[in-house]
Amino acid sequence: MNIYPDKVKELVLLFSELDDDYQKELMSKAYELSLKQNQKNLIKKEGKHFKNDEEYKNEIEKRSKERAKESLDLLQIFDKVGDEEKAQIAIVLRKLSHGDLTQKTDIEIKINSKKISLKEYIEEVLPKANFESANEKATEYLKEVRRI
Repeated sequence: MNIYPDKVKELVLLFSELDDDYQKELMSKAYELSLKQNQKNLIKKEGKHFKNDEEYKNEIEKRSKERAKESLDLLQIFDKVGDEEKAQIAIVLRKLSHGDLTQKTDIEIKINSKKISLKEYIEEVLPKANFESANEKATEYLKEVRRI
């Protein structure tokens, strides 16, 4: 798992700005990319080689589509069986996956939001800038504009 706090923060902020429709679209794309990443990892694990990058990407795409169809087919079957059978399937899958099926990863994201002064903001975002000087120049500019 690759977790880069700055990237996660940026992604969460972008996600929070989207409405429900765009959030669903983004999640759909994330699931698609996750499926492709799984296939990419399997190809690397197999040590398979390709003539060129295009062939490699096509193989990832092909496998991803096949896996997605298989998953949908399996879900349709899964919906038709009772809870006891579902539990049996989960147990078989866990035993075949050497325990990886039930590995649970918890990620905690804490979001703090507070109003800060413009000076604090400028100092954080533009640490090399002189706030006082920039503030004086901006104030003079606004005075000039208002005179016109």
